[in-house]
Amino acid sequence: MASDTDVQFGYGWPFGVHSRADTLGQYHSSADSVTWNPHKLMGALLQCSTIHFKEEGLLISCNQMSAEYLFMTDKLYDVRYDTGDKVIQCGRHNDIFKLWLQWRAKGTEGFEKLMDRLMELSEYMVKRIKQMSDRFYLILEPELVNVCFWYLPTRVRNMPHGPERERILGEICPILKGRMMESGTLMVGYQPDDRRPNFFRNIISSAAVTEADIDFLLAEMDRLGQDL
Repeated sequence: MASDTDVQFGYGWPFGVHSRADTLGQYHSSADSVTWNPHKLMGALLQCSTIHFKEEGLLISCNQMSAEYLFMTDKLYDVRYDTGDKVIQCGRHNDIFKLWLQWRAKGTEGFEKLMDRLMELSEYMVKRIKQMSDRFYLILEPELVNVCFWYLPTRVRNMPHGPERERILGEICPILKGRMMESGTLMVGYQPDDRRPNFFRNIISSAAVTEADIDFLLAEMDRLGQDL
């Protein structure tokens, strides 16, 4: 059975002191392939996602048609760099060039600074949630830029935390999200998992975000949701 690691946030390899590259590398080393999604945090376009295989020559052995009228072998350069015969559609758009240009413009150091800044903002949000523990409940300490939490309206603030309280908080999430959309001030996603009902999951992915934006987010959620 082949295993694939999805580097969903696309920054764990070379970027940032917060990237925990050594830890992520342990997971990657046991995988047969790694999918890298630089559109998640690096600001690249969706078409710039890449996949990397441990087994050399796997794609060419699976997909090649060796059509001589398309893939001539008597070229003046190393034909191993021709990617067309490695994929089922016989060719590909050169969208990865956009990521290369972005990398040239920002540099590795620029990406490092961006990723470290996003992590700093996530850590700031966690700190503010803890400071406002009467109104927000941090579900777990984030490892990356996912900050998972519940908003606590007035009627549940003195309720012991348990399954019944979590049920109520889960029901509140879509209602509060609707109020955000109607007011036109916020968009914060929510979702359940296999252990919890709906909870808010905020992801900071923009270099334009500031601490003031995070303060506004929390204050606005409290304004819109305290009577729920």
